[in-house]
Amino acid sequence: MIDWVTMKVSCNHDGIISNGEVVSLSKDGDSIEWSLVKFLPVVGSHDATISIRSITQSTIEISGNPTKWLQGHNLFGTNDLKSLIWLFFNKLLEIPELNLKPTLEQLHAIKMGKLTVSRIDINETWFLKDRSEVLAWLNAAGQRMRLKHRGAGQFKGDTLYWGKGSRRWFLKCYSKGDEINHKKSNFPEALRTPQMLEYAERALRMELTLKSNQLREWQLHEVSNWNAETGKMLLLQLIKGLEMSSNIRLTDNVLKTLPSGMSMAYLAWWHGADLKQMLSKNTFYRYRRKLKEYDIDIGILRDIKQDTNNVIPLMRVLEAQPVGIPDWAIEQGLVACM
Repeated sequence: MIDWVTMKVSCNHDGIISNGEVVSLSKDGDSIEWSLVKFLPVVGSHDATISIRSITQSTIEISGNPTKWLQGHNLFGTNDLKSLIWLFFNKLLEIPELNLKPTLEQLHAIKMGKLTVSRIDINETWFLKDRSEVLAWLNAAGQRMRLKHRGAGQFKGDTLYWGKGSRRWFLKCYSKGDEINHKKSNFPEALRTPQMLEYAERALRMELTLKSNQLREWQLHEVSNWNAETGKMLLLQLIKGLEMSSNIRLTDNVLKTLPSGMSMAYLAWWHGADLKQMLSKNTFYRYRRKLKEYDIDIGILRDIKQDTNNVIPLMRVLEAQPVGIPDWAIEQGLVACM
């Protein structure tokens, strides 16, 4: 589903849409060096907010989660970016305080996707048995999974990131059940139905953030270049870059064929050592290339405390299709845009 979007839209409007202004003065205080219009929070469904500000008298910038703003939650939602933005913008037009006055040409352009985005978050959900299994999957993935060109995962709180800090794109993974039940969660009480809570409890959420540099390189900063499957396709394609070590112990016969230094390094890794800290860079990558022939990745630290009999099949989970929007959610009117 399409989650967060930051976009610029051509739309005439009266006055300045803002929540004030940040101004930088010169050292002597006699002149303004620069000023910045602050975003105005606009309340939508179930008190969800989205941020809007004027750029010029004919351009506005919008940043936030249009899906959540429309339906009050982001447990599930559409992958159709153009349709989502069109529906969202029409709802904005119903707010008289914004004084939006788009021309017919501007409305047609928005409907056709003739606007630019500088950030998009896309996510999909996979089901496990319950929240405990989701958390166990996350813990195991943090220990055993790497992403090509982004390296090993790293946790920030309960969220597992690959490539955090990249100026182009990164992946993150978390428990949706943990998120909506956190003490700081703003998930609406009115939506805490048994079906919604069960969905969240089983939900392993994988999310892709695309930033401006990558969107422009892929010509996806223009919304008109998206179709209803673009977001899901991109996320599933990048997930294929996740790699993991099988952690299967090499047999004595295989060990005997390896150079003595490599076999000793492998045994140290098997017992939990971080070979990146122990070996020179050239030696580490030479050993790593060779051991990958045996489906061993010494770049992924082994969790020697983990019971291997209880390890969840990490890649098998993601090889299944995401669960998508449940039929009961459509029947109950919990989805704003299909």
